[in-house]
Amino acid sequence: MKHLTRILYILMAVVLLASCGSDDEGVDLTKPTADIRLTRESGVYSPGSSILIDADFMDDIALKECQVTIASARSLKGWDTDWDVEADKLKLSGTEYSLSGTRVLEDIPVDIYYGDYQLSFKVLDEANNYSIYTIDIVIE
Repeated sequence: MKHLTRILYILMAVVLLASCGSDDEGVDLTKPTADIRLTRESGVYSPGSSILIDADFMDDIALKECQVTIASARSLKGWDTDWDVEADKLKLSGTEYSLSGTRVLEDIPVDIYYGDYQLSFKVLDEANNYSIYTIDIVIE
């Protein structure tokens, strides 16, 4: 009888553990993707000009936004930044979203230091999964 009771307890434990399985089936764990291109293929800009992009964003469930920032090569190496601009947020929606000739950030200041800069695009979906893409540009 002890054996039978022990087996019943083990079977009950197995059934309880199996029924408490993960609820990950409904959780979005897939990162969004993007194809981001500068409208100016050379990537060379002058002070006072605008940075325009064409982009295609994709996600399996729902896109949220794209956060755009910029850093100078000097600030990437720990030096002071040359262009202190607030991050730009592009609102996205649906599972596919396209932009054409869209301005990002502010226009390039006329008194900016010339040099190498890096644009960073953080693409988020509604579950806050994200992917980061970078594009190098030159200001001269």
